[in-house]
Amino acid sequence: MPQASVRKLLVVNQYYAPDLASTGQLAAEICGYLAKRGVEAHVVTAQPCYTASSPEAPLYEAVNGVHVHRVPMGRLRGRERMVVRVAGYLRFLWGAWRMARKLAKSERPDVVLTFHNPPFVGLIGAYLAHKYGARFVYAPYDIHPDILVATRWTFLPRPIIWLWERLNRWILRSAETVVVLGEGMRRTLVEGKGVPLDKVKVIPTWGRPELKPMSHKQPIRGELGISEGELLLLYSGNMGIMHPLDPILDAAALLRGEPVRFLFVGDGAKRQHLVKRVEKEGLDQVSFLPFQPEDRFIQLVAASDACLVALEPGLERLAVPSRAYTFLSAGRPLITIMAPEADIARLVTEQGCGWNVTTGEELAELIRQLLSERQELVRRGERARAVYEERFQRERVLEQYARIILAQG
Repeated sequence: MPQASVRKLLVVNQYYAPDLASTGQLAAEICGYLAKRGVEAHVVTAQPCYTASSPEAPLYEAVNGVHVHRVPMGRLRGRERMVVRVAGYLRFLWGAWRMARKLAKSERPDVVLTFHNPPFVGLIGAYLAHKYGARFVYAPYDIHPDILVATRWTFLPRPIIWLWERLNRWILRSAETVVVLGEGMRRTLVEGKGVPLDKVKVIPTWGRPELKPMSHKQPIRGELGISEGELLLLYSGNMGIMHPLDPILDAAALLRGEPVRFLFVGDGAKRQHLVKRVEKEGLDQVSFLPFQPEDRFIQLVAASDACLVALEPGLERLAVPSRAYTFLSAGRPLITIMAPEADIARLVTEQGCGWNVTTGEELAELIRQLLSERQELVRRGERARAVYEERFQRERVLEQYARIILAQG
């Protein structure tokens, strides 16, 4: 276990707990872990703004030994409207630049860590690290603008893409260490961005929240009108541009009359489209809930028979869906909807803790098979928990971050 040669850490990221964004939740646990190791951590973040209903939080507070400094965001909350999202990005970047610059000058951090929210936040980290002689660690959990280009979610003029790419390459060159979530992302940075192989470290996420296997018989099934004999397949998380969720509805349409229910929990750019399609096609076995309090989310995961994780084909080199690790920690088998070579798809097939499909037809066929072979769900769920304990437990992963942050430059 490395000793804390690093005394001070400055972190800049738009999201931080209690905000719901996974990056912010992970950042909070990393900082809290380092604070316990004697590091004085200062975080520059925004007031909670990931969803329109994000909770209030003070402009400054000390949480778990971490100094949290927040940029006021006013009414700029939520991500569904692009104009609000972009305005929020700009407001945070300006406020974070001013706040982080003052903190860097007064605190003289040994290490500056930035994630990828919002785009270009790495510029702040790279500049301040260079100016004040700190080590710069960059953790892009998604690779942009590549994702926007690949999904064609919004039109970006070529000069904007060119500039964005050049700025990203400068950030990557400036970083002493770049942390990514999977081998696919590592290959993209090394082969496509020219980042030296030894500079890029792969550290997976852990379950957030990290769960333990619980009884499948949860009262919440009754609340949702799900009978004991029905299979419950859960999708929980962001319903965004990176997630191919229509195949789930395709499967639901093919399984009319079968004892299977599909539950979507969360929010995102695709949610409204999915709700409208369910209403139009009369898919009565599909239902939606907003993001849930943690205690109810835990009950929903426990009540499920399997959990769905989706990633658009082609994005396996740009992102890794982190929610998968929470489901693994709970001992629930995964049904992944993504390219077979994706990190999570390879994990579930090679380790026998789930299945991978690529179309709604394949998903429907798999579910029909599981309806008659339900013990296989139990077996693969047990394997899911074993794999999680072997490779992804919170303490194991956090210690990998500690080795990077606390290493002497």
